[in-house]
Amino acid sequence: MTTTHSLINQLIQLQELVVANMQKKVSQPNARLEELSKSIAALSADVPQQVKSHFNRLLTKHPEAIVPVSNELCAGCGMGLTKSMVQAVHKAEDLSRCPNCARFLYYPEQLVAAERKSRSYGEARKVGISRFTSPELMMVGLKGTTPEEVLAEMCGRMAGEGFVEDADHLLDMALQREAIISTAVDNGLAFPHVRGVEGGGLSMAVGIHKKGVKFGGPGRTLTRVFFFVVIPTATSAFYLRLIASLSRAFRDKDARDSLVEATSEEELWKALIKATKKSFK
Repeated sequence: MTTTHSLINQLIQLQELVVANMQKKVSQPNARLEELSKSIAALSADVPQQVKSHFNRLLTKHPEAIVPVSNELCAGCGMGLTKSMVQAVHKAEDLSRCPNCARFLYYPEQLVAAERKSRSYGEARKVGISRFTSPELMMVGLKGTTPEEVLAEMCGRMAGEGFVEDADHLLDMALQREAIISTAVDNGLAFPHVRGVEGGGLSMAVGIHKKGVKFGGPGRTLTRVFFFVVIPTATSAFYLRLIASLSRAFRDKDARDSLVEATSEEELWKALIKATKKSFK
């Protein structure tokens, strides 16, 4: 049982590295990815060959090869699972696969994403970037001096506005993701995120730190703009397009400055909408 749990955790970590590699390619087209490739090779070295082969085949078809069970459904393809299969996934005595899409399945510790009871901004979410965020998720005064403190502020806002259920658990998951490889990129931007959470739609908070925080390790410039995204499995493929579009929009210094110089959350919202108008139709 322990061996299977360890293998599941290893596959989840491996998948995060593969997706991180994809993210770096879309957000930093000229990035050097040798170390990331070495980490992927090292982590996959002791995965059983049959599991590794199937895992890699799945990744050629889907953004994710291992997905959680959500409400007795495969979070990857949405197929309903029998109670006996759900129980088998929960016990984790052996690796389980979805009978429809063949993805590996695991049982999440907790479902942290929640469908917000009242989406007061309503129809506006159907236009541009406002489909994925809202004025309530703008933060112009981040105060934290460490990555953990900054992420805690943003998780607290997402929970306070009803976009997630458990800020502490969301923070733990975000920090686990950052431990794999930093989500900071060039131009003082960072894209912290938590993937594979079920129960609601993709949601993004935008935070501004006026002074900047060391978010990506030695040698990286201070990070001032944070796009923190909570990503259900079903939207994982779109997430990469979201990151690519945001990266393109904010390579322009004037666009970045318009966010950093915002003095209110209303001003930040307007600057975000204006800067992404061409990128998000």
